[in-house]
Amino acid sequence: MKHILILLALPLVSACVSIDLPGVVSDSAKVAKDTYKSVAGKKGEEEVPPSADFSESVSNTYIGQETQTPAEVKNLCTSEAAAKLFKANGKEVPYTITQNTISTVNNSIAATCRVRANKITQQSSAEKK
Repeated sequence: MKHILILLALPLVSACVSIDLPGVVSDSAKVAKDTYKSVAGKKGEEEVPPSADFSESVSNTYIGQETQTPAEVKNLCTSEAAAKLFKANGKEVPYTITQNTISTVNNSIAATCRVRANKITQQSSAEKK
């Protein structure tokens, strides 16, 4: 008789118990996202730390035409950004592409890119001799 009573009371007691784990879902999502990024990475593109100084960089967005391929759109975006960088510096300078992504906007391919001027180290006249 005691066993039957316990079996009947067990579902009623379990309905009153709840376990609250705040942040577990958001933490799990963050871990999964970080794991994916570490495995997939950005092949062929330089990772820029969030604290990077963009004072010597230029951003550009280029919206391609229907006849252009994604590679052409990306290349034209970086070419325009480099031209803006050269104009800002008053001369051509070596640069690094720090961002180059494509997306689709109203059935058109759009590229967003950023180029950064490389630091040029010049030797003093005493060191050249």
